[in-house]
Order: sequence, then structure tokens, then C-alpha cells
Amino acid sequence: MNRPPRARTARRLAACTLLLLATGACRPAGRAPSTAKTFSVAHETFGGAVNDFFNIRPRPTQPFPFPHKTHVEKKVGCTEYCHESVTKGPVAGIPSLKTCMICHESIATERPLIQQITAMSKQGLDMAWQRVYGYPNASHVRFNHAPHLRAKVECSTCHGSIDQQTVAQRNRDLNMGFCVDCHKSRQASNECLTCHF
Repeated sequence: MNRPPRARTARRLAACTLLLLATGACRPAGRAPSTAKTFSVAHETFGGAVNDFFNIRPRPTQPFPFPHKTHVEKKVGCTEYCHESVTKGPVAGIPSLKTCMICHESIATERPLIQQITAMSKQGLDMAWQRVYGYPNASHVRFNHAPHLRAKVECSTCHGSIDQQTVAQRNRDLNMGFCVDCHKSRQASNECLTCHF
């Protein structure tokens, strides 16, 4: 029998819920995790497992609103200063507080936020930046920035107008369709193993 897509999704959700209930992954809010066997070591709660299953990601909360726009206006190069590992390996990386202090040891030192990060740096602390982009484990995607940089793909193609933002946000839904369409337009390979390995 051919059911409408909504009915199939409802059935899958019900089956997933029953499986999680049967395996003991559910627990009341506020109760500490049990030491008993759970559905997955990757999810502390039932809600976390369901969100992962449906690829629902929370909006990242950053320690403070990093002013991307200000840094771009001051000609601080994204890949030259902050996300420098993008030119050295597959991951762009999130800059550490030490990276910030390379400039801010002497620049804008009178600003309260710079004074705050200077104090953190002196204590040996780092920023708890939250990753904005990423792929769910189930997609088995291993994104590598290097071939995209070689192909002269602008950062904004995937990340949107970060230069106009304060806090970095997900501006694009980097789903398979987005990537396949971009590869087609640039005549890049769409073989499965190009991205899924």
C-alpha cells in the first residue's frame, strides 16, 4: 500500500519512539542518566536522539557576539588570521583565544570585551565557541575545504554573508541537494565517494 509521505513519517516517528522506549533511552527530565545500558552513548536524552534522527540542530549559543563584520571591514583576512587551518588541512577550525590575542594584545585594548578576553587569556582559559556548521554522523560526509579553496569557491558560497553579520549563523542549508547543484554548476564530480567516505 502506498501511504502519503506524512503518514510514512508519522509511522517512522512512532517506530523510533517505541524502539527508544523499549531500549530504555527515555528518562524523565531532570533525572540523572542511568548507568544501565542505553539506546546510544551519543545521546544523553530521548529528545537528543530524536533531534539527531530528524537532523534537528539547536541554534548555537556563542560566549559573546563576535563581530565578524568589524573584522572584515578592518581587512582581517578570514583564512590568513582566524581560520588559518583551512589552508593547511580539511577543517577550517575555530580560532582559540590565543589567536585573538595575537592582535588584541595591542589593538583595541581599552574596550571592555577585549579586557575580558585578555583576563581570560592570562588565566589560561579559552572561548567555548559552538560549531555553526557540520554534518550529521549518519550522512557520512567528510567535507574537505582544500579542494574548494583550490577551485576558488568563495567562503560566502556555503557560509553566506558572514561579512555582514555579528554572530555567525547558519545561512545555508548544506544538504545534499545544495552540494550536488553546486558541483553540477561547476562541473565537479558528483560521484558518491567524492563526499561520502
